[in-house]
Amino acid sequence: MTSSAPLSVNWPIRRMSHVVERHLANISVALRPYGLTAPMWRVLNGLAEGGPSTIGDIARHTAFERSYVSRLVARMAELGLVESVGDKTDRRFRNVRLSKEGQKRHAVAREIVVKLNRASMEGLDGAEVETLMRLIGQVARNIGAHTP
Repeated sequence: MTSSAPLSVNWPIRRMSHVVERHLANISVALRPYGLTAPMWRVLNGLAEGGPSTIGDIARHTAFERSYVSRLVARMAELGLVESVGDKTDRRFRNVRLSKEGQKRHAVAREIVVKLNRASMEGLDGAEVETLMRLIGQVARNIGAHTP
């Protein structure tokens, strides 16, 4: 990166942000017929992978603000996608889990998102994808980002 290049054009973090934004928009368009958005997908997938979770756990997994997750989970509960249950070890906390309907929609959405993820890596071979993941991991460590 040259020092005279404008940061708004050539800064890697900004470029990654644009890529992620476009990818999430593509996911939202593909999932719209199933009544889901990309943020809903991230919550559903996090619960499917990690099991019942607190709002804080979901916020860390999805990289969303806690207040946003709280509102999103409330909306998803209204739609019957998730349920709130008491924590068995600490009654002050509530866990969120997938409902039967949430499990069904996650299964459908997962197939769609896997195809979109594969398409996003088209033209890259396995070694290039591994290198990309390693480089993103290094950037994440450099900035103290939580990554799975």
